[in-house]
Amino acid sequence: MATNTTSVYLDFITRELNRYIPLPALILGTIGNLLNIMVFSRSSVRKNPCSLYFISGSIANFLSLYIGLITPFLALYNLDFTQQINILCKIRFYLRFNTITLSTWYILFASIDRFLSTSMNVRYRSWSSIHIAKRIITLASIICFIFLYTQVFYCYSINQKNVCTYSTNLCKLSVDIVLLICNSGIPPILMILISILTIKNVKHSNQINSHQRRRDRQITRILFIQVIILVLCATPITAQKLYSYATMFIIKDQLRTSIDNLISQITTEISYINNSATFYIYSLTSKKFRTEVRRVFSSLFTGQICKTNTVQPIPIKMNSNANRITVYNDYQCKPLRT
Repeated sequence: MATNTTSVYLDFITRELNRYIPLPALILGTIGNLLNIMVFSRSSVRKNPCSLYFISGSIANFLSLYIGLITPFLALYNLDFTQQINILCKIRFYLRFNTITLSTWYILFASIDRFLSTSMNVRYRSWSSIHIAKRIITLASIICFIFLYTQVFYCYSINQKNVCTYSTNLCKLSVDIVLLICNSGIPPILMILISILTIKNVKHSNQINSHQRRRDRQITRILFIQVIILVLCATPITAQKLYSYATMFIIKDQLRTSIDNLISQITTEISYINNSATFYIYSLTSKKFRTEVRRVFSSLFTGQICKTNTVQPIPIKMNSNANRITVYNDYQCKPLRT
């Protein structure tokens, strides 16, 4: 009797977490990712290949939040159509797995780019470019969407309890192994190793001018912060997946099932911190990022667009007898057209 009571209580906690955590994470993540895209799209920032990876990662984070968080929340009120229409069930998990994987890959590629850009080898540094970053992002997206999770269309469906889930344990194992290899397992390990090598490069690099070094140091700091967040958020769900594999064929009683469901819910929501909180952590830890955010808000609320890196002559007449003097300005603002 006590076991049943405990199980019911744990199931209640799981439902309440699913009720109250997703919505704030969704709101904060929507605002944060949109601002990330606006900041890294600014002309003063987007010249760095890492900014392109950050923009792509923010788009993937934005999509993954809506696909992964809003449907379970709607299911509490019987408004989730992915629990009612079979094809929507399949598409939901297909998009969910692809977006969270691409989000991780983009940060991994940004880490590799930072390693290359700080290398003493000129040939390695040449691989850090906007042109190559665009190609990598396109190729990675094609590979992910075409090859990694197409088995979802066979493995996932609506069961007799009207729940969109995997059809067999073998299906669950196949999808989770791909997730572990491509998302929460191997990429964070690679990021840690590459970050260590990048730190060594930065300490020994004196090949770039001081202004470029300061700008790249800010981008590198933001990237390191992103890697730390991703590793911290991925570790719990990776451990939970490994435990799930080890106990997959063990018959579990109601209490243990409730405990496993609660742990799975907690680790899943922790993993979504990486998708929703990056903007706020960037803002707290990077002065350069805060400066760019202020410029974004300035352009939004003052009705001005500020253009950098444009040189235009401004004639100034000193007096009636003096020659006209031309002054060059590299930072100008103009009002937004209505």
